[in-house]
Amino acid sequence: MSNTQYAVCHLQRGSGNDSGMSCHIERKDAKREKYVPVNADANRTHLNRELVAFPAGVKNRTDAIQYRIDHAGLHRKVGKNQTKAIRIILTGTHKQMMKIAKEDKLDNWIDANLKWLKNTFGSENLVSCVLHMDEKTPHLHATIIPIVTTERKRREREGQKKYRTTKGGPRLSADDVMHRSMLTKYQDSYGKAMKGFGLERGVVGSVAKHISNSTYYKQKMESIQENIEILIQETEVKQAKLARLKKEEEAAKEGKNFILSLFNKGDLAKARTAIAEQTAQIESLQKRVRVLEQEKKQLAENGEKTRFNLEQTLKKTIRESETYKKENENLKEKNRELDRKANPHRYRLSSGATLIHFYISPRHAPSPSVHIWTQVKDEIFDDAKYTEWRNPAMQKYLNDEFTEYELINAIFEPFEQVSQMQAQLLDASLGLMAGGPAQVHVGTGGGGSSSDMPWGEKKRDNNMGSSRRKR
Repeated sequence: MSNTQYAVCHLQRGSGNDSGMSCHIERKDAKREKYVPVNADANRTHLNRELVAFPAGVKNRTDAIQYRIDHAGLHRKVGKNQTKAIRIILTGTHKQMMKIAKEDKLDNWIDANLKWLKNTFGSENLVSCVLHMDEKTPHLHATIIPIVTTERKRREREGQKKYRTTKGGPRLSADDVMHRSMLTKYQDSYGKAMKGFGLERGVVGSVAKHISNSTYYKQKMESIQENIEILIQETEVKQAKLARLKKEEEAAKEGKNFILSLFNKGDLAKARTAIAEQTAQIESLQKRVRVLEQEKKQLAENGEKTRFNLEQTLKKTIRESETYKKENENLKEKNRELDRKANPHRYRLSSGATLIHFYISPRHAPSPSVHIWTQVKDEIFDDAKYTEWRNPAMQKYLNDEFTEYELINAIFEPFEQVSQMQAQLLDASLGLMAGGPAQVHVGTGGGGSSSDMPWGEKKRDNNMGSSRRKR
């Protein structure tokens, strides 16, 4: 087993005003009353610390998020679906973190983390940082607002006025802060900042994952269920033992009555001794019965309490599961959007040709035309089509939701993107690579699908007007 101790830096987009996470971080519910999650020790909650002072009049993390946005000097309206806050968990391997705390170096570790956060994201963007000491491993919950001042990147479109920002200055952009290249830089710089505390950067490309809350609660429920089963078994044992003792008590009483009958036989001394012994035995048994009865009662109460806690945990887990499911779907959709922008080559022309140029008529034109120039080897072909501004594909393109490839694939059929000569060249080249008849690749607005129509069939149809893209 490796003795390497790793630094942990985990970034996650917040949802809305992130009030749900504020409850966990601040240990207060929506009514601002004390709240302790099941994975925390209530006896240690007082050791938690808020490390970043809120502005005057701001009393909690949720308000601090909104305060920073309101006072950042933004010139663009914040959209409903924009990420307002990014959560960051900072910690290390459990063994090393406990060593840091034991050696009274925790404050130094905290100072190093605060310095890294401010240098990396800007001190004004760090609105909250809380130390949690009531969970298994000491860790920090930091909250940053993704406000950047870098130039907004946007493609200049052919045939349109150059895109102009309303004003320069700060803007809210989680995409810039959470870009894949930036995440790698964060891990590198954080590893360097933590090296003095015996913590190293995690392995690049590691498949290790942080345990999610839903996984934790699932494991917790399994543990609780096991405890319930143990309690039931212990109760059954106690009940059997209690029944046995009661039988012994009844037998002792019968023995005492028999001894009393000896008075009639005149053996008084012997009777008195036996009565005393039996009375002591009965009293001992009764005492043991009372103890067992109390234990039984306590076990029943504990079992009922455990069942109640289990039900509450189940309900909470179901609610959190639904929340995580929704957040996961939102993340998947966002990842798809990021993939479109980061990998436009995946959304190539459905015909297989190379797009060398395209043109869209000016906005004042009554009916816009889309003109494309494509190339296959040395063969160049151009085609144009009229459409409407209210065409959904045009609207998505103008809103930066479609790449030029997606727009062209939506307006032009594959056979409209190439000449007959280009089709023949594609047929020949694809056939050589595939070792047989080539199949047309048909891209869609969603990134592409495939057609069962071979180029050879299209080649026999001179006007190619009957060919249609499969969806």
